Amino acid sequence: MDRRQRLSISHANALENFSELQAHFQDRRLVVFLDYDGTLTPIVSDPASALLAPAMRDTINKLREKFITGVISGRSLDKIQKFVGIPQLYYAGSHGFDIAGPNGTSIKNQVAADYLDDLHQVRDGLAARIAGIPKADVEDNIFSVSMHYRNVDPKFHEEIAEIAHTVASEHPNIRCNQGKMVFEYKPKIDWNKGKALVWLLQALDLDQHDDVFTIYIGDDTTDEDAFDVFRSATNRNGVGIIVTEHSTSTGAYFTLQDTNEVCQFLNKLATHANAKESQVLA
Repeated sequence: MDRRQRLSISHANALENFSELQAHFQDRRLVVFLDYDGTLTPIVSDPASALLAPAMRDTINKLREKFITGVISGRSLDKIQKFVGIPQLYYAGSHGFDIAGPNGTSIKNQVAADYLDDLHQVRDGLAARIAGIPKADVEDNIFSVSMHYRNVDPKFHEEIAEIAHTVASEHPNIRCNQGKMVFEYKPKIDWNKGKALVWLLQALDLDQHDDVFTIYIGDDTTDEDAFDVFRSATNRNGVGIIVTEHSTSTGAYFTLQDTNEVCQFLNKLATHANAKESQVLA
C-alpha cells in the first residue's frame, strides 16, 4: 500500500508548524533519529568531505542531553561515528545493517554478516568497470556499497546506469537502489532504515508506548522506509520530516528546506520540548 502524500514546502514546514507538532510530543518522552548526508550536513561533491559543522555538532550535543538521539546513515558504522564525533549517540551504519549504542551500553546488532563476500564482489566489480570513467567513485560501507557519480560528466550517466544494473544482475543476493546521484547495494533481505529504527526503539523498550514520541529526519529515498514506520502502526507515535527544497510525494508528515533549517528545528526542540523523564542513558 502506498502511504505517500504530496507535501507542500509552503504549508508543511516543520518550523512554521512547530506549535502543531509540539502539541503531539509535549507530554511525551521524545526520541530523535537523524539521517546524516543531506540532513545534518549538505550533500557535497566529495563524500569524504561531508564534515559536520561545529554549530550542528553543538546542537546535537544539546539535544542528546535531553532526549535519546541517534543517527541512521548509509555510511559505515565506523565512518559515521567518526564524522559525527559524539560517542553518546546511538548509531546505525550501512542503512541500518550495523547498529551500536553509546559508550558504555551493550546494545549491538549486525544484520547480514553472511553477505559480506557478496558485497566485496559487488565493490570490486563496480570498481573495475568504472575505472575508465573520470570522477566515478565506489565507497565501501561494510554492509553496503555505494557508487557515486555526482561529479561525473553527464555524457557518462547512461553508462554508469548500465554498469549499476549489470553488476546488480550478477549478484542475486544483493539489492540495488538509486538515490541522489548514487547507486546503493545492500543485502537482499527484509531490512532497511525503518527496520533499524524499529529495532532500536524495541531494544530501548520505547516502541509503541503511548508516552513516547519519535521524530525521524531524512532527505533521500532510503529514508522513506523510516517515514513509513509511523504510518504502518497506529499505536506508534511519531512523525517523519523530509529535508527538501521542493514539494514532493513522501511518507513524511512535515518538511525542512535544508540543513540550516534542520539545525534551527533541532535547536527549537532542545529549547522548547519537555525533557522530563526522557530516559537519556549516560
